Amino acid sequence: MKTPKESYFGKRPNVCLFRIFGSSVYCHVTKDEWKKLELTTQLGIFVGYINTPHNYQVYLPTNTMTMVRKDVRFDEEKAIRFSLEREHELHVNEEILAPKVEPQIDVE
Repeated sequence: MKTPKESYFGKRPNVCLFRIFGSSVYCHVTKDEWKKLELTTQLGIFVGYINTPHNYQVYLPTNTMTMVRKDVRFDEEKAIRFSLEREHELHVNEEILAPKVEPQIDVE
């Protein structure tokens, strides 16, 4: 039960910087791009990583385009809550669709 990197180098890889794909992110808008009385953040969706460190690919629904952003804040708790709610719904639907087996009692 080891990753290829762990078995080759003999130590576990650092995974503390991994993020949940599809989670909500808030991107900082620079002073050049925003106008007075507008929000200084944009809501986006985390899509992936890029080769350069600390840069993320973010889909911005307002612009309908994918951009590379550095200054982002992740809202992973929302993604985790959504995932748990969806998993609960799937289990409830499985219980509804599964035939109920009643215990048989031997009568003598």
